[in-house]
Amino acid sequence: MRRAISLLLCLLFPLFVNADTLTGKVVKITDGDTLVILDSDLTQHKIRLTGIDAPESNQPFGQRSKEALSDLVAGQQVEVDWHKRDRYQRIVGKVIAQGRDINLAQVRAGMA
Repeated sequence: MRRAISLLLCLLFPLFVNADTLTGKVVKITDGDTLVILDSDLTQHKIRLTGIDAPESNQPFGQRSKEALSDLVAGQQVEVDWHKRDRYQRIVGKVIAQGRDINLAQVRAGMA
């Protein structure tokens, strides 16, 4: 019985960890870890970069962090790999632009 339960859990686990992918053009940078994309259906989605924390725009280095994210992705097509929303209903995910992990790029640049 225990073996059957373990097998069932192994088979179902991939269903719970699958991430969704969203593609769109970056139309707004809110701060160093939040942006807005416009998808092919012309729907806007607010995206929070997962795994990082950047200063708010009114905090020290906040404006510079926002500018750095803008330099990386403003006006570009991006892909967002995500699996949850935060308490503000923003999509939380990893942003990829031209094959580059933007979340990691913000951290490496010292902007988050």
